[in-house]
Amino acid sequence: MYRTQIQSTRSKMRTFSLILLSAALLLAAFGLPSPLQPKVHAAGEMKPFPQQLSYPGILKPNHVSQASMNASVAAYYDYWKGAHLKNNLSSLPGGYYVKGNVAGEKDDFEALGSSEGQGYGMVITALMAGHDPDARTIFDGLFKTARAYKSSENSNLMGWIVADDKRAQGHYSSATDGDLDIAYALILADRQWGSGGSVNYLAEAKKMITNGIKVSNVTTGNRLNQGDWDSKSTWETRPSDWMLSHLRAFYEVTGDQTWLDVINNLYNVYGQFSSKYTPVTGLISDFVIDNPPKPAPRKHLPGEEFPDEYNYNASRVPLRIVMDYAFYGDARGKAIADKMATWIKGKTGGNPNNIKDGYKLDGTVNEKASYATAVFVSPFIAASMTNSNHQAWINAGWDWMKNKKEGYYSDSFNLLSMLFISGNWWIPTAGGTPDTQPPTAPANLTATAVSSSQVNLSWTASTDNVGVKEYKIYRGGVEVGTATGTSYSDTGLNPSTTYSYTVKAYDAAGNASANSNTASTTTSDGPSTEANLAKGKAGKASSVEGSGYEASKAFDGNASTRWASVEGSDPQWIYVDLGKTYSIHKVKLNWEAAYSKNYKIQVSNDSGSPTNWTDVYTKTNGKGGVEEITFAPQDARYVRMYGTARGTSYGYSLYEFQVYGPSGM
Repeated sequence: MYRTQIQSTRSKMRTFSLILLSAALLLAAFGLPSPLQPKVHAAGEMKPFPQQLSYPGILKPNHVSQASMNASVAAYYDYWKGAHLKNNLSSLPGGYYVKGNVAGEKDDFEALGSSEGQGYGMVITALMAGHDPDARTIFDGLFKTARAYKSSENSNLMGWIVADDKRAQGHYSSATDGDLDIAYALILADRQWGSGGSVNYLAEAKKMITNGIKVSNVTTGNRLNQGDWDSKSTWETRPSDWMLSHLRAFYEVTGDQTWLDVINNLYNVYGQFSSKYTPVTGLISDFVIDNPPKPAPRKHLPGEEFPDEYNYNASRVPLRIVMDYAFYGDARGKAIADKMATWIKGKTGGNPNNIKDGYKLDGTVNEKASYATAVFVSPFIAASMTNSNHQAWINAGWDWMKNKKEGYYSDSFNLLSMLFISGNWWIPTAGGTPDTQPPTAPANLTATAVSSSQVNLSWTASTDNVGVKEYKIYRGGVEVGTATGTSYSDTGLNPSTTYSYTVKAYDAAGNASANSNTASTTTSDGPSTEANLAKGKAGKASSVEGSGYEASKAFDGNASTRWASVEGSDPQWIYVDLGKTYSIHKVKLNWEAAYSKNYKIQVSNDSGSPTNWTDVYTKTNGKGGVEEITFAPQDARYVRMYGTARGTSYGYSLYEFQVYGPSGM
């Protein structure tokens, strides 16, 4: 959100830390215990740095040792501490703050820092305790400032500005992201030092969570608003506030179902947004408004230049999303992270230094973006850790990150990302007890036969104390597939046959729900085999991008060739001449990245060039990729895709346009 350039200074502990790290590396080389890995540190830490965890399903850089990663994190922390952590408030002796330039209206005060910075600082110092012997003193000083600079709207939250003036204490309203991090950091502190000291960390966390964030920031629609100045009924939300693993920690310490409801709703909001605006990139805009969700308009907030694009707010989202999968096993987080990671690696040719500081939602570079900055690079690297295909990219990203030193904002998020990537961000679960609670049973299962060989299933989502990982689908008691969402298509079935289904939900710990209700349906009459009747047939299109992209390419049975229309124009169409009339019931469209958001499937039986078309299917939220469309059997010679709204700024492009009916006709 803010680009700052603050000159770094060296920490008074840097020399000592480097000596200690050198000793750790030397001892590790000989297989001896490291001084950086005590069970309980002299300062009483219960989870002293380094924890060097391995998260299920998550990779790490594999071209350097764990000891080397720990050393890089420790050295970067020492730099960050010296450059950005301050303790010089004349109006609040003993109060620490993270210094950084602040955008937005600041009234008549000189803004030194923000609640966002306080949250970053508190999370970082709680995780670095054990390396930094002063971590608890610093943490308590940061919290002292957070409490002194309370919000003018809700005293359980922090006002968003730190200024060296007593009049600024209680003067400002809150910003949601800062309070989420502060409350989460208090849970970390309770797990790190216990709550028996001068600050009852757990009690303070619960007060913030329930009396602060829930009261002021959780909307009636189960979204998160932007601050306690914002309405409880608003649909406006900032995706960089969607700190899903934080919300799960809130649930664990309060037992309040609200936090799981918010998590599930935010995943749904992301799914609706991405399916409409970013089916290829997986990106999300800095601010999201309305229901159904859409990008915020320009001039949404003062100081926010590109609220409708993936910019300096949304750049943090990949880390927030992938942590929910790494820590709690929610497969929805993995799916989002995979999409983002695959897109950005392809966009940059596998070179992290080619990442730019701003993208439009379709993946084109923002007109003012010019360079790679850590708050964009590091979260993308973190999101890539779910897939072994990205190992070289992860390694290159780590090498880029560990030496990147910029300003407060990028440095802070770079360090948070390094802590996660190196396995040094531990999970503040309630005592670390295993998850033994199963999800609730899926409800309202329905089964609909859509052809002689396919049944579509849908159900109401299960809930779980941690998170639902997947659903398993059973036909006649035998498992036939899995799904991460709440629908499934069972194909390859026999005609005129009755099938019965149940569904179970599973969490990341392997706990299974009870069976859903049983749903049964009977497939329609018809032959058990079908054929692509369009293969090799003649085609015609409204336009062609150029030589090599003719309509016939969509009907040649070769998924590496494609039809492409001219760019930037609606409507566009392409049809196939089957040569004679067939009974058809299915169309399969294999889109290139230039897909159609709104289109119709139409048929005609005209004897010559077709002019009379009948709509048999209408799509208003096309996602691209492979779309399989079934409908009641239709007699047709000509079959047309008629696109009225593009899903990207390009044209329309199909690798394959297949039409299915009974074989042997």
